[in-house]
Amino acid sequence: MHKILLVDDMRRFLDLERSFLKRAECRILTAFTGLEAIKVAKFEIPDIIMLDVEMPEMNGIEACRILKNDPQTKHIPVVIYTALDNIEEKARQVGCDGFHRKPLDEEKFLKVIQGFVPLKVRKHHRVRLDRPVVIRDNESEHKGTIVDISPTGLFFKSDFSPVVGSLLELLFALPLSGEEKRVSTLAYSVRQDTEGTGCAFYDLSTGAELYIQDFVKHHVGKDQ
Repeated sequence: MHKILLVDDMRRFLDLERSFLKRAECRILTAFTGLEAIKVAKFEIPDIIMLDVEMPEMNGIEACRILKNDPQTKHIPVVIYTALDNIEEKARQVGCDGFHRKPLDEEKFLKVIQGFVPLKVRKHHRVRLDRPVVIRDNESEHKGTIVDISPTGLFFKSDFSPVVGSLLELLFALPLSGEEKRVSTLAYSVRQDTEGTGCAFYDLSTGAELYIQDFVKHHVGKDQ
């Protein structure tokens, strides 16, 4: 199984990247600093390292330089990504194998990794679901309509367009056995296009997860 090392001092970004990899057949490793990244890389020898720049103790540029000068780790692809400007030249100089600007959406993030590692991503069934959803972002509340749902996330239409990486609270109901099962969960916005917003469930309760799996299982191939 492929090992992917995610390095970022912001837990929110690590959680977002974990959500991108929910359907991927891989083992996820994490580090919060450049020093941690070097230690984990030497111990685990991951197949790829996704490395942020701004971190305490040691930044991503210095960590990449050390990794690429160490015979034990120099062969590991290192992809640096950041929201900072004027960093790409420095990143290339220390030997990074790829450079990207934050934020990365789910599709691009997976394609970046697959450019270096033959990562397999499972496809989950999605079913149509024309149902209202309440979207809470910090203290604001918005209304939308669910377009489709899968065991790992949903896609909604709304006048509200959260940026990729936003942590949202979603409230909606599923029709099950003549009743309605109410679901409240956190979710990350992982894709944004002209049609709406794709979200990956985060901190979904086991009970809600089972209800959603049952709903999808019984509605695959049926018109909603």
